[in-house]
Amino acid sequence: MSRGKILAIDDEHNIRHLIESEFTLEGYEVKTAKDGHEGLKLLDNQAFDVVLLDIRLPRMNGIEVLRRLKKKSPATEVLIITGYGDIKTAVESLKLGAREYITKPFKLDELLGLVKLAVENSCEGQAAFPAGALANGLSKFIRCPSRAMHAVYDLIEKAAPTDNTLLIQGETGVGKDVLAFFAHGQSLRKDGPFVTVDCGMLNKNLAESELYGHGKGAFSGAMERKSGLVEQSHGGTLFLDEIGNIDLELQKKFLRFLETRKFRRVGENKEIEVDARLILATNLDLDDAVHKGTLRQDLFYRMGVIEVMIPPLRNRIEDIECLASLFVRKEEGRANQVSIHPEAMQALSEYGWPGNVRELRSVINKAMIFAKSGQIMVEHLPTAIVANKKSVSKQPKTLEELEKDHILTVLDAVGGNQSRAAEILGINRKTLYKKIHKHKLFP
Repeated sequence: MSRGKILAIDDEHNIRHLIESEFTLEGYEVKTAKDGHEGLKLLDNQAFDVVLLDIRLPRMNGIEVLRRLKKKSPATEVLIITGYGDIKTAVESLKLGAREYITKPFKLDELLGLVKLAVENSCEGQAAFPAGALANGLSKFIRCPSRAMHAVYDLIEKAAPTDNTLLIQGETGVGKDVLAFFAHGQSLRKDGPFVTVDCGMLNKNLAESELYGHGKGAFSGAMERKSGLVEQSHGGTLFLDEIGNIDLELQKKFLRFLETRKFRRVGENKEIEVDARLILATNLDLDDAVHKGTLRQDLFYRMGVIEVMIPPLRNRIEDIECLASLFVRKEEGRANQVSIHPEAMQALSEYGWPGNVRELRSVINKAMIFAKSGQIMVEHLPTAIVANKKSVSKQPKTLEELEKDHILTVLDAVGGNQSRAAEILGINRKTLYKKIHKHKLFP
């Protein structure tokens, strides 16, 4: 039996061959594509649990492929493969829904571990949202200790049983989608469908058809009548994520739907009424969007019947330990009694978390792959977090400690390539090898 279906999109033949051969031996079904167009075509014909996606691709870059991929198959997990120089772009990909990124040259064991976790998460995600099938972890939403989040939980619990439109605001990665699903699970519509629309990824030319559906012959290729996402939410909740990105041309029609809950399929005159509760979410400053003319003022006034603001993780550092421990427990079936070393927890608490809770979960998942001792140590954390810890530390370090830290940072930056690290450090590989063993960097 297959352990999962993987698609590798990379323009390097050697990388595609390595992934196909190694992961096939591990029991996965593997397909490969040399560019984004070829990969997206494969996604049209079959479902994949995990896509391994290179950033630098011919004809269409990896970020654009990611946007289209997530629109086609939201439950598919994506692991970004990138060169060290593309780290900023890779971090940006996390905001677009990628699960992880890994730098070239990558370690095969690390990639295998990440794919294993991603496949398991993909299977959970695909089963999480059908009508009447609430995920246990979300129906029992975890309360973290910060006062700011307790105010959020209290407001959601009061608003959830009503049919009032809910507007959830906050930075990318704070958990707006999780909170929306929690509100659905606490509502009288919890046994109905929970339909998600990512407004930022709607195809401008097909958006109206995707939202409202179309009649047979409405346009070239419309061979039969099709219901849209709005219609599919009847009896449940319609969650419009990143509502601030909805195209101006659609906003007038959407405003009418907000007011009447009625719409017409593209190419048909008959009005259809939908009984659905609306939850909206955005990471934009909507006042600013109105001022810039990208959001209609009348639509803005109709959106926020009940407004909830989720604060960024950097403003509630008391929640970091709670969340990190929760993510470890969620994965504990895949490891034996893993814990977080106090020094590592301190490093997590001191970091700024630009990717918020989503970034924290990604860091914990990756660190657990290396926590063979049963404990997540500082050296298992990404370079940015380790470097941040060094910058805030008030304890002067010895020359030996500084040398160890610098070698570790360089090795991490080049993905463990000792020849390249030695070249950057200005020493030969033999000297580097001795220093690695001296400092016990790889026990």
